[in-house]
This record gives sequence, C-alpha cells and structure tokens, in this order.
Amino acid sequence: MTKNVTKKTKVTNLKEYKILNEHTSFSVREAYSTVRTNLLFAEHSDKCAVFAICGASENAGKSLTCINLAISFAKIGKNVLIIDSDMRHPSVNKALRIKKNTGLSDVLAKLTKDIPIIATDVKNLCILPAGSIPPNPAELLYSSRFERVLEACSERFDYIFIDTPPLNLVSDAALLAEKVDGYVFVVRAGFDNRRDLANAVETLTKVNGKIAGFILNDVNEKTAGYKGYGNYGKYGKYGKYGRYGKYGYGSKYTNKYDSVEMADKKFTIREKSPAPRQETTQNKGE
Repeated sequence: MTKNVTKKTKVTNLKEYKILNEHTSFSVREAYSTVRTNLLFAEHSDKCAVFAICGASENAGKSLTCINLAISFAKIGKNVLIIDSDMRHPSVNKALRIKKNTGLSDVLAKLTKDIPIIATDVKNLCILPAGSIPPNPAELLYSSRFERVLEACSERFDYIFIDTPPLNLVSDAALLAEKVDGYVFVVRAGFDNRRDLANAVETLTKVNGKIAGFILNDVNEKTAGYKGYGNYGKYGKYGKYGRYGKYGYGSKYTNKYDSVEMADKKFTIREKSPAPRQETTQNKGE
C-alpha cells in the first residue's frame, strides 16, 4: 500500500483566501502551531486520529480553521485528509479552488464505487469533497457506510479533519460523536453569543461528544489586550465561500482522481492520477 500522491497544479490566490502559506503572518502561523501541538499531545495512540471541526453557527470560520489546521499538520510531514461533511453547503473545495467533484455524498448514497480522494498542492494534504447535494445528509453520516469510509481512509492517513455543518442549525455534526476522537470547537470573537455556544456545547454533551478544545477565531489584537499567538487577525474572516447558500452544486465529476476502491466487505487503496485544479484569476469582490 502506497501513500504517495502526485503533486497537482498550484492553487492561485492563497493569500486572498486566507489559506496558510508563506505570506501568512507569523502570529497566525504560530497560533495554528500551538493548536497543532495541543492536539498532538492529546492523542497518544498510533492509529489515525479523527477530529471534527465544529461551530455553533454559520460564518464562525470553522471551514477555514479546518483547512489551515490540516495544512499545519501536513507541514510537519503528517499525511492529512480533509473530509467535507457539510453536504448541504460545502465550502472546502471552493476555498482550495478545486472543481466540484464526486465526493462523500455520492459514495454514501452508493452512486460510485470509489472514494475520490483529491490531492492538493500542499504536500501531504488531500481532500474528500462533499459531493452532490443529497436529500438526506444526516442519515448518510449516521450510516455504517460512513464508518467504513473512515476506516478505509484511516489506513492511509495519519490525521483526518472533518468539516461539519453548524451545530445549532442541523444535527449532522452531533451524529459523528461515536466516529471521531474529538471535536475542535471554533468560536468567532464578537460574533457568537454565550447562549448559542451553550446550546451547541449541550448538544455535544447529550451525545457524549468529546470536546478536544476551543479555538477563538477572529480576535482583534487591540481590543483583546494582548499580542501574539491568540490573534488570528484578518485571517479569521474568510469571505463569501464561508457563507451558506452562495454556491450551487451538482456538476458532473469528469476528472481522474486517487481513489479507494470499494469492495463488498472493505475498502482497498487504488492509485490514479490526481484531478487538475481549478485555475482562476483574482476576484476582488470576494
């Protein structure tokens, strides 16, 4: 079984979309490094660690946090997979400038026999897109088929980060409590109120969800009264692709991809050429 993934064409405008890169400020990079260190020490087993990135409400910054946290792990040589489980309003592929493809929903609905794992231009980082919009995303996530997908992917990757829908809007994230090692809770400073946060935490508590920690996002350095690691600054605001309902779905999957082939009883790894990236020019309106 090989873990090598062919490098793809580069994503454009990483700086514009607040994705961690060489232009990211030192304080932001160190903030993610601090979270990474805490999660590394939280997991002591040799098995693949699976974390769900969650938030109380939309626009809290969880998708961007999920991507940047995954990049932070990939930068230290860990093989990392991002799963976009927000099948209602996916945003991971949009943020990474990857075309809409067959993804998680298509696998769980038995519309494809393969799990399309797409390589990114970040070394050691792949994504499993959300796929087409299904009528029943919660039921798909709760299925045993999703457990099998996680099991198969866990054989290939060191860390899996699952981007989830807002806890206070739909039940999807809470359904993962028995399937993940912990939840990383993203809170947007000056945006999320205490009541909403308390309701979201209670939702996870009721299903015995383990909260690995909280990330305070979009902190204003001046009003916070301190400098350095806690300040995500402008990188906490991630623009239109994080807003629900802005983008369409359903484009046909025509690219070649790395895949995990599904057998009757288990999944096995099968390598193919990675999908090409979606090249775009800078859009100042986003």
